[in-house]
Amino acid sequence: MGQRSATLKVILLVEPDDAVRPALRDNLHQWGYLVTVTLDGADALQRTLYSSESFDLILINQFKQSIDETVDLGRQIRQHADHSRRIPIVVMAEKYGPELEGKDIQVGESEYVTYLEDGQQLKHLLHTLCPL
Repeated sequence: MGQRSATLKVILLVEPDDAVRPALRDNLHQWGYLVTVTLDGADALQRTLYSSESFDLILINQFKQSIDETVDLGRQIRQHADHSRRIPIVVMAEKYGPELEGKDIQVGESEYVTYLEDGQQLKHLLHTLCPL
């Protein structure tokens, strides 16, 4: 089990939307990731504060807050989870115009905002930041 767990990659998913969460979780599983699901920022922070679970990437769906607030939430989660590693943060933008569609923009040392055109774009970004 020790060797197997070292090769599996875990994504901490912060997805407040009940309609989106199951499909996104299933896609992440199909792409080869283990997924820890949290319902919102408070749930994610509590989970990182009071659990010994570790993860390799934080994936947050922007929901009723700005991109900056969502990235800051990811940084808070990462800080509480593990000070020794730079865990990548990916924010899936909620609303955007056609000029941003299909773009992945690095907004910090290891923070990214993705303006999704399709699911393959997310899969490619995750595999780049968190290779299996």
